[in-house]
Amino acid sequence: MSFVLHRPEVETLSGEELRNVQLSKLRQQLVRVYEKSPYYREKFKSAGVDPHNFKSWADYAAYPFFDKEEERISQQRSREEFNHPFGMHVTCGVREINRVSASSGTTGLPTYVGYTARDRAVSEDNFARMAARTGLVRGDRVMFAGVMSMWIVGIPAVDALLNLGFAVIPIGGLAKTERLAQTAMDTRPDLLMCTPSYGLHLIKSVPEKTRWRTQDFGIRKLYVFGEPGGSIPKIREQLSEGFGGAEIYDMSGGTGCNNPLGISCEENSGIHLFANDNALMEILDDDLQPMPLEHGVEGEVAFTGLVKECQPLIRFRDKDIIRVYTDPCPCGRPGPRIEFRGRIDDMLLVKGVNVYPNAVRDVVARSSDLVTGDIQIVRYSSSAVVEAPVDVQVCLKKGVREAQQAAIKEQLESAIQNTLRFKAQVNLVQPDAFRPEYGATGKAKLVKTVSNPDKA
Repeated sequence: MSFVLHRPEVETLSGEELRNVQLSKLRQQLVRVYEKSPYYREKFKSAGVDPHNFKSWADYAAYPFFDKEEERISQQRSREEFNHPFGMHVTCGVREINRVSASSGTTGLPTYVGYTARDRAVSEDNFARMAARTGLVRGDRVMFAGVMSMWIVGIPAVDALLNLGFAVIPIGGLAKTERLAQTAMDTRPDLLMCTPSYGLHLIKSVPEKTRWRTQDFGIRKLYVFGEPGGSIPKIREQLSEGFGGAEIYDMSGGTGCNNPLGISCEENSGIHLFANDNALMEILDDDLQPMPLEHGVEGEVAFTGLVKECQPLIRFRDKDIIRVYTDPCPCGRPGPRIEFRGRIDDMLLVKGVNVYPNAVRDVVARSSDLVTGDIQIVRYSSSAVVEAPVDVQVCLKKGVREAQQAAIKEQLESAIQNTLRFKAQVNLVQPDAFRPEYGATGKAKLVKTVSNPDKA
């Protein structure tokens, strides 16, 4: 299979050669943040580490982690003490920041991400690597249907697309179905960028609200992001079929780095990482110790932005659980691949078993051809501990007969029990009655908390 690399000299780095490049950049970054940020200097001193003495990967295991809560506290302090929201850990002059993004803020105050001109250039280069790998060429029309506003996958993606010479159609993720459909029919995009759940929503809503179908748009490729749906076979197949056979690519990034960092391929064997020269990924075991990046290793991921100028996050715990693949991909593209398995902060505990909602959705989607793959786990308190059987609502496909439903329910409950080792009570829901919930950035919520079981 043919493909193009934008910067083969760095995208093909591997083994000891890559590790040496990463180690050199890491050493420079640690010294830089130590010297430019009193916050990092104090943080490192408290941990008993000094970047000026940094020599090997073994040294890095002693460096402290960063997480979302620390980031929020740091930014709250900088608002109070310096009247800016970029955190005490900012490592450039505030007036050097020329673009600002923010998290969705669904779990508290939003956190703000600043970019210098150099940060934007690195992100643009990463975007060029991704576009080349998926066969996009200058002048292709790209409809961006993600939430624009402040989201980190909003304006930054449009910014990079414009600078790389693509014809950008920034419809946004809040446009009404009728307007999006009319715009798509008029402009005929080559590529659509959106969340998987929004893509599925369009497949359903466009024929309901307009005289067209999404197959009529002529879209050749979809970049999906923000959710794991693009790597789930059932959802990927629905998206491809719904958009007339379009190729589906799942893209990902890493907090504190110059996104994007990875994209899936036509073989759908994981997300290829293409920016390993400027984004360091660690896989941590249950004791938060780094594990060798070997084939099949699974654990919590931590990212370090090796070249980020503004607010680089050192050993940022993204709370994602991933599996690493290092065997050659049939597509021929270089580099390790990753598969997202779930999130630590979404994890439920059922009789001592760790349950990740994404894993439940994956099992449901591949266990029956009569369901859409959409699920929602219902719990009746905010606690992560959930009593068995766990209430799992599953959306049926249209036209499934009532006589078939008992067998489907039994099949899904058995698949969940055998694969994930917990007992579920599957409740099948007709597509017209299934009501998915979405976060501020369009991400589908897989867990719903209700206080009254009768309202589930």
